[in-house]
Amino acid sequence: MSYRRRIVDDALDELLPELAAIALEGAKAVGKTATAAQRARTFIDLSDPAMRQIAEANADLVTKSPTPVLIDEWQLEPSLWDRVRRAVDSDNSGGQFLLTGSAGVPPGVRIHSGAGRIVSLRMRPMSFA
Repeated sequence: MSYRRRIVDDALDELLPELAAIALEGAKAVGKTATAAQRARTFIDLSDPAMRQIAEANADLVTKSPTPVLIDEWQLEPSLWDRVRRAVDSDNSGGQFLLTGSAGVPPGVRIHSGAGRIVSLRMRPMSFA
């Protein structure tokens, strides 16, 4: 199945070159991963247990990979959110990271808000008017 552009694609095309990190947020199955994957050079899929183990053992994987880096289901390894935040503190040039996820972090896990570093962009379901 071929990719169908969404309204958020225009916003991403405009914002990604200017912003270091964007978190696509929205309900399950709205196309966050498919949309972000259109722009990513590196795809880190944390729903894959093997990839999650690799990322857990080496958080620098996200900063050493070709950009833009898509971290899918980031909430499964919350330390990567903070790793991205620190990377943006060091270099805030645009187009580095896209983060997607369908759920919040587990109860009791604390992460930085990402304020000023990771910009949240709401993605809504597609509809046919």
